[in-house]
Amino acid sequence: MTINYAIGRNSTEGRAHTMCIEGTQGCENPKPSVTELVVLEHGLYAGDPVSKVLLQPLTGRTHQLRVHCSALSHPVVGDLTYGQASGREDQPFRMMLHAFYLRIPTHTECVEACTPDPFVPTLDACWSPHTLVRSLDQLVQVLRAAPDPEPAEGSPGPCSTPTPSTRPPETEAQRASCLQWLSEWTLEPDN
Repeated sequence: MTINYAIGRNSTEGRAHTMCIEGTQGCENPKPSVTELVVLEHGLYAGDPVSKVLLQPLTGRTHQLRVHCSALSHPVVGDLTYGQASGREDQPFRMMLHAFYLRIPTHTECVEACTPDPFVPTLDACWSPHTLVRSLDQLVQVLRAAPDPEPAEGSPGPCSTPTPSTRPPETEAQRASCLQWLSEWTLEPDN
């Protein structure tokens, strides 16, 4: 499924440094956010029904995957910020969110990293899968074969080497846009 909820900063008292979806009380400056979700397995975690999913963010908003899952009423297991605080002592030892496959196309090379799946019963006895829906290995093969997003018009391809003569100097608008993007990634909103 495609999750398409705009995400903004939560201005509600006591919820500083959290995000929210457009239309909820206190949601300021929501921006378009899109995530692809594929169900891999169904099972139980510490006796509670859960699903293992593969999430692919198509945009890069703060806490995007966590906020989108929570908006579907299926928060990430162990997410104490956007999930249900149950007060149980058998909470997971960590948030069950893991970067399994990462591809960063640059102008000089494509950097790829793939890690082992940490959500298997041999590594976490609380996870008990019972229904395989999709094979994770097959999905990773599809992701690896997928083309990188199209570059903006006039810019070099994601894995091509730019030539100095084709790159115009940075404009004030581009610089302002870059600074705005960088400010969204800081930990403190006032920095």
